[in-house]
Amino acid sequence: MLNDIIWWTVNVVVGAGVVLCLIVAVTILYRGWAFLQVSTVVNWNSDETAESNFLTLLQDAKESMVVHDDGNKMEGSIYQNQRVIDAVRTKLSENPRFRFSCHFNFDDAMPFTKAFEGHPGVRIVTGRGDRPDDDVHYKIIDEGIKAHISRHEVASQERRYRVIDCARVPRRRRAHVADVLLEPYKTHALGIGIW
Repeated sequence: MLNDIIWWTVNVVVGAGVVLCLIVAVTILYRGWAFLQVSTVVNWNSDETAESNFLTLLQDAKESMVVHDDGNKMEGSIYQNQRVIDAVRTKLSENPRFRFSCHFNFDDAMPFTKAFEGHPGVRIVTGRGDRPDDDVHYKIIDEGIKAHISRHEVASQERRYRVIDCARVPRRRRAHVADVLLEPYKTHALGIGIW
């Protein structure tokens, strides 16, 4: 009789442990699955690539675009590029609710800042502070559904970037995944007043 009680007790404890392990494993897989749906591309930026990536992000954006960049008068800068200016202008005219927020490290007068000065759908903040994170550059659309991120010195010719695309993440998990992956950039944007 005592052997039966011990045998049943051990089986119940082992069975409960197995069930608990299965529940934990399924929970981890469920939570991690959304992150596996994120597409990440890493590459090197040229002026042409920067323009192409900017225009692709702008085209994909539905509600908003948040940018942190140098914004200086470098030849080849996308903010000196009339195609980029026209694309932003078109986006704003086709979607009056679209919002574009931008922080440039430099307060150089550029065609981009001049083109959107006083526009109600565009907020541009300029001026380089003493922040150590001015080498961080990003463009984030629609609360993080897609982002273009790079870290490089000012006016660097070698600019490595990555694109994080959360479009395939299930809608109910998308905000959480974007918040986890882009939290440092969103916090930075909030800190400089552009989010």
